[in-house]
Amino acid sequence: MLTFIRNNSQFVIMCLAWVFCGIINQWVGVGAVVLSVILLKQKGMYKELIMGLLFLLVMSDSRQDGALYAATAKNFYIVLLSVFYFFDRKNFRGPNDYFKPFIFFFAWSAFVLSQAPMVNFANSAMKTLSYMLLFTVVPAYFIKAFREHGEEFVKDVVMMFCCILLVGIIMIPLFPNVVFLVGRYCGVYGNPNGVGIACTLLFMLTYFASKKFPQLFNHTDLRLVYGLIILSTLLAVSRNTMMSILLFLFLARFYEMGYLAGFAIFIVTIVVYELINQNIVVIVEALGLGEYLRAEAINDASGRLIAWRTAWKEIQGQFFLGRGFAYDEWYFYENRHWLSQLGHQGGVHNSWLAIWMNTGLIGLILFAIGFIRTFVKALIHSRLAFPLLFSVLFSASFEAWIMGSLNPFHIVLILTLTLITKDDQFNAEKEESPVPVS
Repeated sequence: MLTFIRNNSQFVIMCLAWVFCGIINQWVGVGAVVLSVILLKQKGMYKELIMGLLFLLVMSDSRQDGALYAATAKNFYIVLLSVFYFFDRKNFRGPNDYFKPFIFFFAWSAFVLSQAPMVNFANSAMKTLSYMLLFTVVPAYFIKAFREHGEEFVKDVVMMFCCILLVGIIMIPLFPNVVFLVGRYCGVYGNPNGVGIACTLLFMLTYFASKKFPQLFNHTDLRLVYGLIILSTLLAVSRNTMMSILLFLFLARFYEMGYLAGFAIFIVTIVVYELINQNIVVIVEALGLGEYLRAEAINDASGRLIAWRTAWKEIQGQFFLGRGFAYDEWYFYENRHWLSQLGHQGGVHNSWLAIWMNTGLIGLILFAIGFIRTFVKALIHSRLAFPLLFSVLFSASFEAWIMGSLNPFHIVLILTLTLITKDDQFNAEKEESPVPVS
């Protein structure tokens, strides 16, 4: 981690400057971010451009007033990245086809904007556009960074997230009111579920990178990364994260043996999971973990059942069409008072119900087609794509992070899938360099 800070000192100072400017004033922070993005582009620092977006998305997830700048700045950031990409294509030579399986979903999402409530139309249109840009522009920057820096780019991303996790842990004795929300640890993220999702995706990104490049991390690096992930997960008491990581590791062990063994154990896992799910409270209490794992809230999924039933009831009104992007956020915010009286806080807490509310059954089917096609393509390159798929399906069934465009989670999944599928992009600049004639 110290090596990362030393080798990327300018980038680290830039990120700290953003935070400092944002604390002074929201628009000072936005101005600092915009100016930095323009300067990075002028210097051709594409790795720093995409890593800066990752950092800013984490900051935008925070609930602190000093981080309000990030929520505004990220919209300017993605627009600037898009302008650079579309008007400077000579610097993005690698094939970028991540968005292709989702073209019909994007077209349908644009169509259902006509169904969005007028008070939410502008926000819905912006969310739709940002979602398209996430799938179209961001993978191109990942590929560009791969070509210029190879696997070291992936290590830098992992270490940057480790620094973010470490900062949250260091802040516990210093600023407990900042890193705890309603008694649960959230670090620099907006809530405990957020730090849990971040740990899930960071774990899988690190696992894939270490398998793809055995020499990329030494034993000390891996102990540090996995140690921070485990500690942060335990502090956040994220049951979803614990189950997602265990599911991934369990299935990965068998899929590395072969597809048949992996599929067989997946079927067994479904059966065993259902048996455990029916008796989960008894099992947790028997292990003496009832208080730690909040056994009293397991049966209603910590209030999520209320959210799911509410979402399902609302879906009936626009079953096939939906009401446009961000409708789920708008609807749950508008009804937050009576929902809180029932014991629910937050949104729909399910990516698939969120997609259904926003784009209807047709949109959900179109997204599922693109989603599965993307993982099937990844499967050609790695058997571990299926364990990743199952773990993501599980995680996203308890949080709506896949529906988000500019959150700090979905972008890490895209990075992981790009890492798996773009074998030919690493060190491609060196390979394409002309050979000198003697």
